Amino acid sequence: MDEPSFTGEPFPVAKLPGAEVSAGSINLNGALTVEVQRSGGETFMGDIVRLVEEAQSREAPVQRLADKVAGHFTYGVMAISAATFVFWSTVGACILPVAFQQGSAMSLALQLSCSILVVACPCALGLATPTAVLVGTSLGATKGLLLRGGSILEKFSAVNTIVFDKTGTLTIGKPVITKIVTTASDEHCE
Repeated sequence: MDEPSFTGEPFPVAKLPGAEVSAGSINLNGALTVEVQRSGGETFMGDIVRLVEEAQSREAPVQRLADKVAGHFTYGVMAISAATFVFWSTVGACILPVAFQQGSAMSLALQLSCSILVVACPCALGLATPTAVLVGTSLGATKGLLLRGGSILEKFSAVNTIVFDKTGTLTIGKPVITKIVTTASDEHCE
């Protein structure tokens, strides 16, 4: 059985009758008869799926900040839009010639205030952060990297060194010698 997804071992493992076989293992040789002891949600693979779903639903610290800023920003945008409407429906009609107003002063004031609401809407800020976290954790999961939420992604930006201790963790699970390094004392022994 090939089980690198769960164990990280690069080589297949022989399974004898009565041995436990994990869901998601790959049978490399011969026929295999198994008895299901747990349903899909209770298996190790089910745990992985559950962890990915939990990670995608967790809120990153930067997301809380974005939500807070967007909340205050919304009131500011609405106030500026209202001030624009009031200005252009009263004083603006005197400043801009009638030829540029394309109708009444009220129509121009409504167009400008709605434009401010559409362009400066904080919805983009509130949606961009959770979308980025969701995409990041989903792409990581498809590549075999399981992250426990956006806060981990945020902390990961400060990492400058990663050390792995198992063959198969970053490779295709087929170890090969890529380089032989000898010390000066080894050269004199030959």
